[in-house]
Amino acid sequence: MEFAVAMLSAAVSSAVPKLGRVIPKLVGKQAKIDATFINDELRSIKDIIRRNTFVVRDISEWIAPLRQLAYEIEDCIDCFEVKKTNPEEFAEEIARLKTKSEETRQRLLHYTQLDRRFQKSVVTSSAQVIAPAAAFEVRVPHELQELVGKQGEDWLNNLNCLLYFCMFPHDHHARRNPLIRRWLAEGLVRGEDDAVKYLKAFIDGKIINTTAKSNNGMMKRCQPPDEILKFIYQQSRATNFMLFCDDMGKLEAESARRLSLHPNEKALDDMNLPDLPHLHTLAVFHASANPDIYGAMLEFGNYEVLRVLDLKQCAPLSEEHLLAICKLLLLKYLSFQGGTNRLPSEIGKLAWLETLDMRGSETVTVHKEVLMMPRLKHLLGKFQLYIRDTIFWTVRDCKTTKVGKFLKQKSVLQTLSGFVTGDRRGFPQLMILMRKLRKVKIWCEPNASEANLGDISSAITKFVSDGIQEPGRSLSISFQECSGQFLNNLQVQGALTSLKLHGNLSEFPQFVARLSGVEELCLSSTALTWNVILAELSKLRILKYLKLVEDNLGPIEILPEHLRSLERLCLVCEPNPDITINADALPGLVSLHIICQDLGVVPGTPGMEIKHMTNLQEVGLHSQVDVAIKQGWENAAKAHPNKPNVGTAILC
Repeated sequence: MEFAVAMLSAAVSSAVPKLGRVIPKLVGKQAKIDATFINDELRSIKDIIRRNTFVVRDISEWIAPLRQLAYEIEDCIDCFEVKKTNPEEFAEEIARLKTKSEETRQRLLHYTQLDRRFQKSVVTSSAQVIAPAAAFEVRVPHELQELVGKQGEDWLNNLNCLLYFCMFPHDHHARRNPLIRRWLAEGLVRGEDDAVKYLKAFIDGKIINTTAKSNNGMMKRCQPPDEILKFIYQQSRATNFMLFCDDMGKLEAESARRLSLHPNEKALDDMNLPDLPHLHTLAVFHASANPDIYGAMLEFGNYEVLRVLDLKQCAPLSEEHLLAICKLLLLKYLSFQGGTNRLPSEIGKLAWLETLDMRGSETVTVHKEVLMMPRLKHLLGKFQLYIRDTIFWTVRDCKTTKVGKFLKQKSVLQTLSGFVTGDRRGFPQLMILMRKLRKVKIWCEPNASEANLGDISSAITKFVSDGIQEPGRSLSISFQECSGQFLNNLQVQGALTSLKLHGNLSEFPQFVARLSGVEELCLSSTALTWNVILAELSKLRILKYLKLVEDNLGPIEILPEHLRSLERLCLVCEPNPDITINADALPGLVSLHIICQDLGVVPGTPGMEIKHMTNLQEVGLHSQVDVAIKQGWENAAKAHPNKPNVGTAILC
């Protein structure tokens, strides 16, 4: 399938499954007939596009109107489902869209018939028909053309996901998980598995580059290369996919579905945002000017069908802004930080919200309504519950409350990262009821009560034991300002994939050795020595990633029999560590990061060998390591069979 035609099909593809889901639910006979008619028309449009692969001349002329039709259909259905429109209003709008879809299909069919007759008049002497789309495809990077050829029909939604990268500033490296969650919120992918598959196709096809990796070696941040990014920007502007801060006078507000603001100071001074009533995505990135100016410009009440709102780099939000956001009933992804240490209970009205990201803020107090949002999957930040919502709670009491019953029976919350445990009740009692949790982060405060720590221990025990049947769980506990003694008392057996502990420990927690499935372990500021840690690590048979952020590890000696399964090692330590990696040690290592400014050893000297690491791909060093030391590692890398990359490690 040609790239240009794939883009045409992608323009209408998102509306088809949504219509298929809503038609069986419709009660009104005429509305159901009209919706079925629209669904058939969209399928006919896609069929016309497929059958006319070589005769559609001006592709960009058709992408915008087809995409506009699909957006209007989606908005009509979504507004009806959240009861923003009543059945009569829905029936009236769906009847209008029936007429519009029929007219669009007829115009496209007429256009292709005229185009076919035109083509017959320009047959070359060798009787070959000229492909008019070729003029369009000359500008398509060859990586994209190859991927379309390999994936065909499956590539359609992929194209819209790729265009989404133009939302970010040129020097911005997109984070994997927020990117996937935005795609899901916009309906660009059917599920997380599809999103992961598309990202893998992008990386394998060199359409995007991995710029940072996570602990497990998977892509954490990414960015398209310059040639691809240039093409994405061009296609976005040509097809009205994304509105940029400098396009205000070039695009009618009625057409704008996505707006990305990352202006310079001059642009901010001259900017005057229109109402943009049909906006699906609004993203604000850091400006060189004072970001407070955004507060006066952004009128959230004008964006009634917004799905994605990313204000992470915007000015702190006022209470008035927050209350306006709470009325955006179609919102699925909300990200912001600062400006408030509490959220209004009205946020519970956002019944479609899937992601609430307040990372970077101080502790935020929330009402129990946050936990009762029916579609909330990811709650990211540092949260605690209002005292008046939990003042009389015990674990037994909260099971019978409205929020307790909801969490046990209906909640879809998967990521709680995380909550604060102090002297007030709330999350410590509720965590044990959260049936679908997969990732949890807990901060233990200095005033954490014995009762709360006891309830946290019970919740952790259940979370870990359930991991046997539901693998892939991640637990992070920070007790830097609190005694970690309660960890030593945990009597738990189960499974975790990832465990992170941050804070002073008098001994290595015994429960860790009883865990199965641990692939990732991070220890930070525990005050444990290398010998103490190593003695327990020998019991973790499939450990793949180890990260230690410690200042008093003592001598580190890694022998051939140590950590045979390890693939990635990160040591962050000061002062100058005494590190020995013997020949034949860590044979499966892929990544070695030693982040120490005073590092004094290089490979090839006694006690530091890397030649035998046949899988080694990268070495990360401190940004201010001695030049001679860095040069020594670079020379060793050049002599290594894999020639691993030596660079500055980024501490995440």
